[in-house]
Amino acid sequence: SIYICIIFHSIEFFAALFRLIFLLPKAYNRQRVIKTELDHNHKRALLHINLAFIGGLTGVYAILVRSGNFGAAQTMNLIEMILNFAEMNLTDAFLRLAIFIYRLAIIAAFLIGERFSSVKSYIALVIETVCVWIAGIIPSSVHPLIALFPVFILNAYQWQTFTTPECYNSSTIFSTNNYKQTVLAWMRYHMTHDQSQKKGAWLFTGTLIFFHLGVLAGYFAVKHAGIHGIWFTFVPLITATCLVLPIGEAEILEADVGI
Repeated sequence: SIYICIIFHSIEFFAALFRLIFLLPKAYNRQRVIKTELDHNHKRALLHINLAFIGGLTGVYAILVRSGNFGAAQTMNLIEMILNFAEMNLTDAFLRLAIFIYRLAIIAAFLIGERFSSVKSYIALVIETVCVWIAGIIPSSVHPLIALFPVFILNAYQWQTFTTPECYNSSTIFSTNNYKQTVLAWMRYHMTHDQSQKKGAWLFTGTLIFFHLGVLAGYFAVKHAGIHGIWFTFVPLITATCLVLPIGEAEILEADVGI
């Protein structure tokens, strides 16, 4: 019987050793991946509302400084273009064809994202920084639609590169869909008490709030610095760069998820 006890305890010992060597590290790695994913999603949400602030600031700058034109309102730009053609105001009509610059910028942002996926966010932020600097040096005497070309490019890159925090399709350069999704998400949450709806509702609500805080900041920036007021965007661009996931971390996270 003593041999049976020795064999039994030996099996227990080796089973415990097996769990220690093979199972506990795996469980630890899973916990680490879950924590990393949560940190990643939190950082993406913060980046998203940061970019919404930039969208609001550059949007109100375009309206206040460039004769009421909103760089992100392509529906309005298309309507104005048709009206310009109808009134035979061909100069403004052809200038409003700048919407094709917007389209080209979206295509370029998409292709860059496909080719350089690990650094696409950094590339977009560098391009936005250059566009902000150029927009601030264009004098007020330049036709407002021409002066808005850098803002068109900025909006296109930002919209294409940063749109889906935590799988929610949310724009950072205009509010129409965000307003709709905020209302629907809160309504669905109160009807179903689904926590995912509550999470989405807070994300859309935060996006709306920070977009319009950016509008308020842009108003005071333009009031204080005029045309150069758009350069205040450099501050949230710096914080956005700090919130972008470090190069290679996304790939490491994806690989760890398969543990």
